[in-house]
Amino acid sequence: MLKNKNVLLTGATSGIGIETAKLLITEGAKIIGIGSSKTSCANAYKKLEDLKGNITFIECDLSDQDAIHNVTGLINEQFTELDCLINNAGAIYLKFHQDKIGIEKTFSVNYLGHYLLTRLLLPNLMNAPKSIIVNVTSVAYKSGSLNLDELRSPNITAKDAYTRSKLAQVLFTQTLAKKLKGSTVSVNCLHPGLIGTNLLSKNGLIGSILTAAHKIVGRSAKHGAEQVMYNVRLMGQNDTNGQYYSNSKNEKLLPHAVDNQTAEGLWEISSKLCDLPIELV
Repeated sequence: MLKNKNVLLTGATSGIGIETAKLLITEGAKIIGIGSSKTSCANAYKKLEDLKGNITFIECDLSDQDAIHNVTGLINEQFTELDCLINNAGAIYLKFHQDKIGIEKTFSVNYLGHYLLTRLLLPNLMNAPKSIIVNVTSVAYKSGSLNLDELRSPNITAKDAYTRSKLAQVLFTQTLAKKLKGSTVSVNCLHPGLIGTNLLSKNGLIGSILTAAHKIVGRSAKHGAEQVMYNVRLMGQNDTNGQYYSNSKNEKLLPHAVDNQTAEGLWEISSKLCDLPIELV
């Protein structure tokens, strides 16, 4: 199904991302892997080069909108068609950090950067005969709340910042699905399970310690990658759209995650923050 298909994967240099890249290689996909630094991209390439896959790594800080514009420009030059976009990258910042436009950075990396990336790549996705978008979110959305007036406020805990970003991903998936209805592009989101990844790695020594502990209690990154690939294959076989999957099962979302008013408000403010029109076309 994926042989010679163009797949863009964010967070491709470690954790679920690099394990997903391995599975994509075995299926013959052409992969564009996004990593947060040149070093992480180079290291990931070395880990995968023995597999002899068709994979290119590109550096892009998803909290930097200029970087996202630059990388999508490069992609547009090389790939007029994109068959699959997997928005997988994620981070948790234990201390309050802001991106260049003042947005709290966990929200910026996990959600807003992917919103912008997806919007900019929609023409490429629409050029393919059939294309899919998979947003890797988390069951953490269940405890998330979203006050759109406080995206720049430092008065938020690391936990609340993370759950807020995951709720935003779920709401984004549903709104985008509605806007893409009738097109050749479909979008779903998924919770891959409690996985031991590098979400906390950007927090110095304490981040390294917590990451090690997380990997002890969490399931393997390979398990998470298998959940991602389940959704990729599922969407390639049918027309599911706007759905949420948890451990390979379609799950009903909680009421606060299907609130149309909040979802539309999030879409509008995201468009403004990314200097994009509200409508897709």
